[in-house]
Amino acid sequence: MYCDVLVIGNGIAGSVAALHLAERGQRVTLVTKGDTLLETNTAYAQGGIVFRGADDIPQALFEDIMCASSGSSSVRSARLLAYVGPLLVKRLFIDFLGIPFDRRPDGSWDLFREGAHSRRRILHVKDYTGRVIQQALNQRIAHHPLIEVKTGFFALDLIISSFHAQEFRFRYAPRECLGAYVLDKKKREVIPMIARATIVATGGLNQIYEYASGGPWNTGDGIAMASRAMAHLVNMEYVQFHPTLFYSSHPSNSFLVSEAVRGEGGELVDSQGKPFMYRYHPLGSLAPRDVVARAIFEHLENTQSRCVYLDLYRRVAPERIVTVFPGIYEELLRYNLDITKEPIPVVPGAHFLCGGILTDTWGWTNIRRLYAVGEVACTGLHGANRLASTSLLEGLTFGYRVAKTLWRERDDFSYPLVLPWEEKVGNPPPPSVLEGLKEMVRMNMWKYSGLIRRHEGLAHAREIFLQLKKETVALREKYGVSAEMVELENMIESALLVTESALRNPVSCGTHFRADSLSS
Repeated sequence: MYCDVLVIGNGIAGSVAALHLAERGQRVTLVTKGDTLLETNTAYAQGGIVFRGADDIPQALFEDIMCASSGSSSVRSARLLAYVGPLLVKRLFIDFLGIPFDRRPDGSWDLFREGAHSRRRILHVKDYTGRVIQQALNQRIAHHPLIEVKTGFFALDLIISSFHAQEFRFRYAPRECLGAYVLDKKKREVIPMIARATIVATGGLNQIYEYASGGPWNTGDGIAMASRAMAHLVNMEYVQFHPTLFYSSHPSNSFLVSEAVRGEGGELVDSQGKPFMYRYHPLGSLAPRDVVARAIFEHLENTQSRCVYLDLYRRVAPERIVTVFPGIYEELLRYNLDITKEPIPVVPGAHFLCGGILTDTWGWTNIRRLYAVGEVACTGLHGANRLASTSLLEGLTFGYRVAKTLWRERDDFSYPLVLPWEEKVGNPPPPSVLEGLKEMVRMNMWKYSGLIRRHEGLAHAREIFLQLKKETVALREKYGVSAEMVELENMIESALLVTESALRNPVSCGTHFRADSLSS
């Protein structure tokens, strides 16, 4: 199968790139392993997207980004986002897509404030902003004549010229990405999709942890594919933990309680109802995410508690809670919890990968014709710690920029012959085997490569993951290739990449905290 541009992943970054390429006349094939276009991290995003407050200036946003990351963000990427990002929100989301962001009675924007932001600047649609953005993008994409959407298509590996091209001349030239081998899950066949340019927009890897936000699709697929293709990965140790996931009996699929809840007055309290965050940071519950998450983790260890509580009902009027946070209110009612009358039990959980495939601000990687955008990519924007609500803005800004560079620098491309996929497509291993191995990954990542890390624990986890890699080789030979099998392999590979990066970095900064070394 041949296409002009192949986009892998349909969250905000991949969808924006696909839509704007098509608007400029390029034919795009958009593939997602999900059975629907709503199986994305974007659709799960509650809080909102960074815009610009009434008294706001780009320099203030830039300074907040740099402060949240302890000065570790790329100055170029942070400044670009601060100046260009809000303009694109206005141009593309408000004017072009008509996203109905909430307004106050006087017609002005109803802006949230979140942790580490110096002022109110977060646009939102109640507490389901991401879902509304994703639906608007899906609608435009589904009806665009130049975009071919393929759901249930799982990208197995990138097609790299020096590995997979049939002509010998490719072996002696710099590496290029020629597309991807994609598994059609329904037909159970692997299709080589050859493309002039390939954009990886597959999201994150938080499902490698015991407590994690988002859906089960966050298995590090793009990270693992890029690693196998020898793309340059950076900052893999910087995994951001969200401070407030609803504490439940199914930790790997916990429901995220938006940071906007704290921005609107919610306070983190202990089992006695007493606030405790001011012991750790002068901003209290509105401190940067890494500080809040680690403080909760330490508090739980020190008190031997299972969770802390987010007290909203004693600080915000019930009618405002229901109006501003209807999604959270309705979801937690399913657990017989009325947040207008009782506090919310919460724990930290893996949320966002600040590192990833190294790119410049136009999405270029170290492999020609391969681009990356969104959470799977690393422009250096987030450094060691991401500022709240910049993820959607990042996907919009850099998704637009990768599309712009592709339509601006289009070159001649002769579709080469590539080697066929030779492995057999089979049935996945028994669910008990898959889940048992996944649980080993999650448990060891949470214990040894989570919020607080030590050399001995990281080294122990690395040996476990290396052994698991050997076990999956045998499983793949026995059962063949399946989406479930490759997802497990990708989880193990991603866990190993994070753990090895954490081992190599003895200096604590942001989301990476080494208890056995001094902070930078």
